[in-house]
Amino acid sequence: MYIEDHTLTPIPQPHKKPLVGNLYDIDPAVPVLGMMELARELGPIFQLEIPGRRTVIVSGFELVDELSDESRFDKRVWRPLLNVRSFSGDGLFTAHTQEANWHKAHNILMPNFSMRAMQGYMPMMQDIAEQLLEKWERLNPNEEIDVPGDMTRLTLDTIGLCGFDYRFNSFYREDAHPFVQSMVNSLGESMARGRRLPIQEKLMVNKHRQFQSDVDYMNNLVDDLIRERKANSNTADKKDLLSYMLSGIDKQSGQGLDDVNIRYQIITFLIAGHETTSGLLSFALYFLLKHPDVLAKAYAEVDRVLGPDTSIKPTFQQINKLRYVSQVLNESLRLWPTAPLFSVYPYEETVIADKYRVDKDSEWAILIPMLHRDKSVWGEDAEEFNPDHFSHEAEATRPANAFKPFGNGQRACIGRQFAMQEATLVLGQILQRFHLIDHTNYELKVKQTLTLKPEGLTMRVCPRTDADRDLQDFVKPIEVATPRVDEAPRVVATNQHNTPLLVLHGSNMGTSEELAHTIMEDGKMRGFAAQVASLDDYAGKLPTEGAVVVVTSSYNGTPPDNAAEFCGWLKREMPADALKGVKYTVFGCGNRDWFSTFQAIPRLVDSNLERHGAQRIYQRGEGDAADDFDGQFQSWYQGLWNELGQALQLDLETSIAATGPRYTVEIVTETHTPNPFVASFGAYPLRVVANRELNTQEASRSTRHVELAIPTGSNYRAGDHLGIIARNTPEMVKRVAARFHFTVETRIRLHQGDERRTHLPIHEPVRVYDLLADYVELQEVATRTQIKVLAEHTECPPEKMRLLTLCGDDETSALRYREGVLAKRKTLIDLLEENPACELPFHAYLEMLTPIRPRYYSISSSPLKDPKHCSITVGVIDEPAWSGHGTYQGVCSNHLRSMQDGNIAYAFVRDTKSTFRLPEDARTPLIMIGPGTGLAPFRGFLQEREAQKNAGQEIGPSLLFFGCRHPQQDFIYEDELKAFERADITELHTAFSRVQAEKVYVQHRLWEQRGRVWELIESGAVIYVCGDASQMAPDVQATFARIYQEQTGKGPQEAAEWLQKLSDSNRYLVDVWGN
Repeated sequence: MYIEDHTLTPIPQPHKKPLVGNLYDIDPAVPVLGMMELARELGPIFQLEIPGRRTVIVSGFELVDELSDESRFDKRVWRPLLNVRSFSGDGLFTAHTQEANWHKAHNILMPNFSMRAMQGYMPMMQDIAEQLLEKWERLNPNEEIDVPGDMTRLTLDTIGLCGFDYRFNSFYREDAHPFVQSMVNSLGESMARGRRLPIQEKLMVNKHRQFQSDVDYMNNLVDDLIRERKANSNTADKKDLLSYMLSGIDKQSGQGLDDVNIRYQIITFLIAGHETTSGLLSFALYFLLKHPDVLAKAYAEVDRVLGPDTSIKPTFQQINKLRYVSQVLNESLRLWPTAPLFSVYPYEETVIADKYRVDKDSEWAILIPMLHRDKSVWGEDAEEFNPDHFSHEAEATRPANAFKPFGNGQRACIGRQFAMQEATLVLGQILQRFHLIDHTNYELKVKQTLTLKPEGLTMRVCPRTDADRDLQDFVKPIEVATPRVDEAPRVVATNQHNTPLLVLHGSNMGTSEELAHTIMEDGKMRGFAAQVASLDDYAGKLPTEGAVVVVTSSYNGTPPDNAAEFCGWLKREMPADALKGVKYTVFGCGNRDWFSTFQAIPRLVDSNLERHGAQRIYQRGEGDAADDFDGQFQSWYQGLWNELGQALQLDLETSIAATGPRYTVEIVTETHTPNPFVASFGAYPLRVVANRELNTQEASRSTRHVELAIPTGSNYRAGDHLGIIARNTPEMVKRVAARFHFTVETRIRLHQGDERRTHLPIHEPVRVYDLLADYVELQEVATRTQIKVLAEHTECPPEKMRLLTLCGDDETSALRYREGVLAKRKTLIDLLEENPACELPFHAYLEMLTPIRPRYYSISSSPLKDPKHCSITVGVIDEPAWSGHGTYQGVCSNHLRSMQDGNIAYAFVRDTKSTFRLPEDARTPLIMIGPGTGLAPFRGFLQEREAQKNAGQEIGPSLLFFGCRHPQQDFIYEDELKAFERADITELHTAFSRVQAEKVYVQHRLWEQRGRVWELIESGAVIYVCGDASQMAPDVQATFARIYQEQTGKGPQEAAEWLQKLSDSNRYLVDVWGN
């Protein structure tokens, strides 16, 4: 979007005074409160200027949402934090994102703050919490508690013990530990320096001397701690943050942290790890004192979950059940986030909200307390304390960037889960034991240093008795339930009834087919005469005996290749009882990245079977590949056999067969036969005749042009896909082989313990390298079912528990799995390396792996130009792994990148059966949108149009919209595209996202050319969209809708219907993929 300068809106600002600007417009003691008042007066955005510095303060949700976009903005270490760098250096909190130590420390320490690490911290957290509780229990009735003081003691001692095995022993001192005093002094001076004029700063000689003395004390204490740990021979046995910092290696750089940076990290954790949490607990206790109705609900939950016996320490699982206590803490953070500001800067000049200019390197501060009071998000009671703001229902409807107490994105607080677990544990135990008494009728006064706290908050407590408690719903926990992970027994039917069970699949990529075979094999074990087939095999001839189970996916909203005929048959007109007698159920595989077509085909199959008289005997299931697919399938699958048995009036009682490994492994010396997938997919050898880089050296990514010779007798069409038989990378193969103590040259022979279908080479000698490179997927995300198997083979209690907490059936385990495994794309080998005590045998590992799949690429050439060669355009994936384990390399893209001229790639041409092809009539206009490698099919289209024109055919006009980052970096096929334009084959429109201040994408160029676009649409043009499904495709579709509305004066509903008609008539065609 382009906005002329005269349309930009000035940012509000209080009246400036000469020389000092806005220096005295806010209270220097509590600047956040002054900013909050200015926000109420001036609105969701305003700016402040003091000599040498300008800061824009933002608090409105819509603006913050945009500033939270990490592709446009990064964290700025703002002025007060730059002063804190005097003693925290390039620690995690005060480091610049570009600094190498930030990345190294973040990668090394991240696993220690994950959900699965929290259970290990529980005993140490309880140790310190018990010291606080014992102190309060021993108070005389009229003694008052310094709430912020005791919370500071608690949280400092907790992070000291959990992080560094160091005891500050704050509850055994009359005064605060000297470290605390030095820290408070240093933070206060850092804040003060940010408010002084330069001439004032020069005069603060005594302040500077005291500041240096405080910094020296903190440095000396921490350096001593590091020296003692390094000198201790038992260092390797410690499992705390310091141990990981001393021994950890960043897998990306191969480097560890030096002692100076470790000092900075320790000081950072000691400050951030206790200062913010102590403020959170202090504010939470204040709010509970002032809201007896909320306090009563919290008491009721604590009584229900923890019970009356305070001698029994709460378990990790019990703390996670304190849902309302957690809501109280979150609501306290909403109104008074203890770290009330964070600052960002733009990578380049840009505009937000279509009206405010953001200069490059300018400072934009997010005022979190006012963001959390935005009534457009939080409702009319936004200024009031109401924990229901964090109920499940409220959270489900809240936009992502409305609640930011821990910062933003990759620079958000690494210890968030640690802090929340500690606060929930402590607050829960306080409420279990004590009545809270507001004996002074305290009025809130906020104190600000680096963080916020309620100044001068005191209270009294008295013990609770059983008479005070509501124990009606309390059930004493015998042992917290954990999922059983005994080796899954093999069931055998006691009744071999031989009822027909037909399992049909619609599958392009293999997932649905694999699930279908699983269901078929389980069916046989339960006495069914089960068979598996594709949906197309049974178009028009579904059986009425037994049951039909359908497992199918969608392909851009259309049926998979082997389900197109079946779906076409289902959509025909037929009598309402045409399928009477057919009993069925459906499980759909999909990906929510394609939101508009998610589950389109499974829903179509389900509804049309029922519409034509078939009986649904079990609910349709949905699996989302962008989420916990395995968990969703297992949830559906658990009820399948019981429902089938009831519907078919069968006794499906089973017995347990003797359990043994599916495979056994034998070391041999013979050689091995070739890759079987070559034959099964009908692949043939293609000789590489060209493999060149399309991007320049300045580009951060690689894109390859790979050209292959087509064997005699083979052919293809523009718009076809080329399926490549992939190989796992040598690095990944060696990594797996090493974990199981093989060399890659070791030859083995596999023997199978049953007659189930397998993709592995049975009874044949095979090198470990070939087995792992050619047969199995090594980089798929570990499923919860697989993690249960890992736990089964783990004896070490901490590691076993860590695995168990990822694979339970409860909501907490599902969340841990989503955050700790699914979101980070962790594989089985990742988890095996993280849990070295797991003694998983190689045969069990193989049994969990799926067959390696071919990868499909749009062919980027036309046989009319050269029938003996075809080309593909390959975006190489080679980037830091989300899991934190080294580098993630795309299986096929790196296999292709490594090939040289003359090498052989095994591949096959796949006719996608789609309509994503050139029209038969060469005069039909074309509109092509393809950023990045989405250009591939359009290069083939343009080659074809050029050949038709050279042969004397009349060709229609075409528009090509191509986008990339920079014209001097990744403008692939630039010379060819410009040559097509000079030859009047197409009109080229380019969008470069990293050149000008405002990012420009293909949809922006499409809107610019809307007049020409509409002219071609009115002339019968076919629209083609190729590329990213999650962002680009929806944005392009929205732009076409917008063009339609402008040209016709119609509304959004009519625009949607118009686009659907274009799609139905094959004039709006997409070939998209997820990221």
